[in-house]
Amino acid sequence: MLDAGDPAPDFDLEGTAGAGVGAYRLSAAAEQAPVLVAFYTEDFAPTCTAYLEALRDTDWAALTDAIAVFGVAPGSLDDHRQFADELELPFPLLADHPGVDAQFGVQRPDGTTRRAAFLVDGRCRVRFTWADHRDAPGGEPPDIEPIRSAVADL
Repeated sequence: MLDAGDPAPDFDLEGTAGAGVGAYRLSAAAEQAPVLVAFYTEDFAPTCTAYLEALRDTDWAALTDAIAVFGVAPGSLDDHRQFADELELPFPLLADHPGVDAQFGVQRPDGTTRRAAFLVDGRCRVRFTWADHRDAPGGEPPDIEPIRSAVADL
């Protein structure tokens, strides 16, 4: 897994954009504002639902002037769109087809993606990393307070 200070691998991924599809480049977004790249395992899984809801319910504006949040997971854009709509997410879900999770070091040996987050600055450097080490199924939200604190410290 990447550490704070490491360069963040740039990526171009398609993702949800309201009712449509958008193209998202990490470096372009990071030039505008810090980016929280939030990897999750799969759409509709209870633990991933709780994780994305915790991110959705965070008052980012109270923590910083500007931030972009990208949810990243394998899967289809149709499933991502349905999942984003169901959760009423204010941020896009990006389809990780080329293995961006492996570049960030969050791909498990079985090929699934670990829930993790990376705060990336304007120079495309990782400022903060977080990983959810819980593997138990369920719907309890993870403790994302360290993510909130890192954003507030920008």
